Amino acid sequence: MHYHLPTIGPIESVDLPELGINNVLAKIDTGADSSTIWASNISESNGELTYTLFGPASSYYTGQKIRTKKYSQVIIKNSFGQKERRYRVTLKLNIAKSTIISKVTLANRDNNRFPILIGKRTLKGKFIVDVTKPQLTLDSHKVLMLVTKKGENNKNYVKRLQLEDIDIDYSAYSDLVFSIDHESSRITIRPSGCDVSDYGLVYFRTSLVAGHSNIAAAIARYLDARQVDFIDRVVNQSPNPDKVYQAVIFADNNIPIPKTIFMLPNLMKDSYEYLVAEIGLPFILKDTKGRKGDLNYLVDSKSGFDRALHEAIELEIWLIAQQYIPNDCDYRLLTLGGRVALAIKRSRVASDTHLNNVSKGARVELVDLNSFPTALIKQAEMAARLCQFQIAGVDMIQDKVSKLWYCLEVNKAPQIYTGSFIEEKELAVAKYLKKRLG
Repeated sequence: MHYHLPTIGPIESVDLPELGINNVLAKIDTGADSSTIWASNISESNGELTYTLFGPASSYYTGQKIRTKKYSQVIIKNSFGQKERRYRVTLKLNIAKSTIISKVTLANRDNNRFPILIGKRTLKGKFIVDVTKPQLTLDSHKVLMLVTKKGENNKNYVKRLQLEDIDIDYSAYSDLVFSIDHESSRITIRPSGCDVSDYGLVYFRTSLVAGHSNIAAAIARYLDARQVDFIDRVVNQSPNPDKVYQAVIFADNNIPIPKTIFMLPNLMKDSYEYLVAEIGLPFILKDTKGRKGDLNYLVDSKSGFDRALHEAIELEIWLIAQQYIPNDCDYRLLTLGGRVALAIKRSRVASDTHLNNVSKGARVELVDLNSFPTALIKQAEMAARLCQFQIAGVDMIQDKVSKLWYCLEVNKAPQIYTGSFIEEKELAVAKYLKKRLG
């Protein structure tokens, strides 16, 4: 008798029947060998493993301690290509109405959109994967309403909009945590841990007031990339893309960036330990709209973090936290009409700064573009085009340890008639203007 395997899509709902946990969204990954589940509070003692599924930030977290003597340790290569040791346990899973017993590794997936990843060892002989199958969301009938500030007016408005077949959540921008890099990006809501893209529709109730337009635009671009509907469509147009907006669009277009975390000051001020765990020490804190290296801090301690936050709050600015890239210099690539015209190497001279900005006294030299990898030039050009800047300065940096390149940001005002090599920059711009005239 021919046996028909159930067909599943790239995202499926998984139940853990022995634990009473249901409807957990899982990524189906035929490129991964092993299956992995988010776990926390992992410890081993006297031949017994203790762990808790998911983490406190997850809506699936129950705090229940699980103890087992049936476990093993394995070496897994993570998404960065690094090897790490993990514990492996056996769990009963329900997928697409099929109950299976699967070996899964335990890992911290706080920064991943999906708390469970199902790999090919679990899938083999049990399921057919159809990547064209429509993707699940947390609840396709659920709406997220985003507001600048929670209050009775918005709360009552939500109540009046509720219908029998839809459910509306509402959150403020101050509830959101952006965790962005080109490997895995999430925009989550505290404290539920839900991703904004888990909803069937996002309603930007207030977005163009109180300085929140760039945040709303970043979220809208993030939703667009994940095929999640939102209203109104005008929200995704940022008049002046700041560092948060740029990080989101670069990461979604596979332009390598330092891992970036953003939250408004109410969450940021209590998040030092979280930031250290996510991006390590030291890390960068900088103004989302900063220029010329102003309000840019290298944080290596809790006291330094507190000082930077205190100054930012007094100045009423917002900060992003970013992974520090060890370096001796960076590069400013002038792009005109989406093409790199010249490159300037900027090397800091002073030992008391981490900045390579010319305004901070950096030494500069003009660099032959032929010495740059073609892929790097293309990344810089794409970054400028994504920001829709015809004249821009793209800042690139190379990790002196790993030798990997990263895009730091794109500047709309790249100091054409100030700073260094003014004559060369003005000549390049003049040629570009002439070309535009035909």
